[in-house]
Amino acid sequence: MKKNYLFPNSFKTVGLAITVIALLAAIVYAIWFNECRIKMPSIYYDGVFEIFHSDETKGFFVMATCSPLSIFLPILTIGLIFLGFSKETVEDEFVKSIREKSLVWATYTSTILFIIFTLTIYGSIYLYVIYSIFFIFLILFIIKFRIELHRANKGGEK
Repeated sequence: MKKNYLFPNSFKTVGLAITVIALLAAIVYAIWFNECRIKMPSIYYDGVFEIFHSDETKGFFVMATCSPLSIFLPILTIGLIFLGFSKETVEDEFVKSIREKSLVWATYTSTILFIIFTLTIYGSIYLYVIYSIFFIFLILFIIKFRIELHRANKGGEK
């Protein structure tokens, strides 16, 4: 049985738009509005990272005070997934092979970065660095796939 887990080619454009919008929103937030907080429903909230609202309700199924990044990061994830896993105009065995090799390369590279970061970064910043590994993985995959596809289309295949 032949299964295809890729999104239609049109999702590539949608993914690019979503990624750019989410990145711009995150950058604008980080530069100008980083003290802004929003209320979000949570499964569990302990308030560990919340400095300003010590009287916040803690526990299961409460409204948590958090950064708008809690919205931007899932949107960015959706954009990167659409961008990385949309069919090409011509999706043949060669493109699938390039996709697979790029995915394996991104997995190895992200794993090496995870190990290096775990052995060299300590404190609360480690949590943010480890969160970023997921995005680094997707970005590395997309970059590697696009570069290899470009090389193949230019006739410069290794």
